[in-house]
Amino acid sequence: MPKVEFIEHKGLKVMLLDVSFGSNARENLAAFDQAREMIAKEPPKSVRLLTDVTRTHYTTEAVDGMKEFSKAVTPHILASAAVGVSGIKRIVLQSLIKLSGRHIEVFEEREKALDWLAEQ
Repeated sequence: MPKVEFIEHKGLKVMLLDVSFGSNARENLAAFDQAREMIAKEPPKSVRLLTDVTRTHYTTEAVDGMKEFSKAVTPHILASAAVGVSGIKRIVLQSLIKLSGRHIEVFEEREKALDWLAEQ
């Protein structure tokens, strides 16, 4: 089941959007909607976002939902990192970067992504 929550890492607040469990597209889209609502309540350029897409499968509907999510949250994002990006996910990520105009750092391990976000 996807997980959306603010966690603390090195004394800083990080939004964790964890869809790494291979949930179905409907559950993942609901997680992106929940994250969007939570992020929208935060000040501009204040959110450190970690998205874990390990073992996640994409559908056209899911990619469209992620694009909408990226556009909606970009004003609130200070730094963004992703874990589990391989194969077709790299192509999807590149389109999200172009669409949102922001940098998304990619990591193989969640802990390294959290450390990087804490430095931003």
